[in-house]
Amino acid sequence: MTAPQTWLADHLGPVEILAIALPATAASAPWQSLLAAVDAHLVRVLDLEFIHRTGDDEAEVVTADDLPDLGLELPEFAGSSSGLLTDADILELLPELSLDEIAAVLVVEHLGLLETVYAFEAAGARVLAEGTVGFDDLTQALDDTEEE
Repeated sequence: MTAPQTWLADHLGPVEILAIALPATAASAPWQSLLAAVDAHLVRVLDLEFIHRTGDDEAEVVTADDLPDLGLELPEFAGSSSGLLTDADILELLPELSLDEIAAVLVVEHLGLLETVYAFEAAGARVLAEGTVGFDDLTQALDDTEEE
């Protein structure tokens, strides 16, 4: 059963944010992997921005278009910034970055289960709750299970 485009447009899969400190020399393999996941309709990139730490308490948000000036080139991701990153997000990540280090901040929508959700709803079911499980919560649950 395939979900109609109108249904897909009105529904959002689980959204996740991932911040990654990039090495000084960029490798293309991780970016090609991300492109492959997009091409396979596993994820949709909602936002991709880069934080460049420029001082002790300073950072600038740059887009993929600005990366050649910083020594990175990712032309496949030009225009992928949607501005979802807030000042609070930047301040939270700043202590994790060294001076002149760049972090990629990726916001993706997971698309893999949308067809399944559609199938449930088409059969009369309704979604009661949805969300992601934080890493700390998952680790604690696994630790609690091992202790039993």
